[in-house]
Parts: sequence; C-alpha cells; structure tokens
Amino acid sequence: MSAPDEPPVTFEEALRRLDEVVARLESGEVGLEEAVALFEQGQGLLAACRERLAAAQRRIEELTAEDLPGAPGAAGGAAGPPPAPF
Repeated sequence: MSAPDEPPVTFEEALRRLDEVVARLESGEVGLEEAVALFEQGQGLLAACRERLAAAQRRIEELTAEDLPGAPGAAGGAAGPPPAPF
C-alpha cells in the first residue's frame, strides 16, 4: 500500500482511498486535528481523481475526433474552404 503522502497510482486507488477518508470523517470518531488532516488528504485525492478523469475525457475526445468526417486531422476531412455554391 502507498504511503499517505504518495499520490495514488490509479484512478481506482485514489477513489478507494477517498472513500476511506470520507467514511472515517463521517464516522465522527476522529478528533478535530485528525479530521482536518483527513479533509486535506481527501482534497488531494479528489484533485487526483479529477485530473485523471479530465485526462481520460481529453483522450476519448481525441480518439473520437479522429473518426469524425471533417474533423481537424481526420482522414478525408476538408483541407480548405468549402467550394463556391455556383
């Protein structure tokens, strides 16, 4: 298992650790100082999850844009202005 200060390796690991932090906070069995430290850790895990999701979304958009006709960089896409109507 990773040390608390190390960033999680995968999205799934970050999400699992975030769930654990939330469960501990919701239990109400932690003191104020520990709750603040857990909250801070949770914020970092949340940021890591958001970054990984954003990267996945960008990659999916890149992959699907390549398949769309007329998309920039797509094979068969328009290379210049559209032809004149007459």
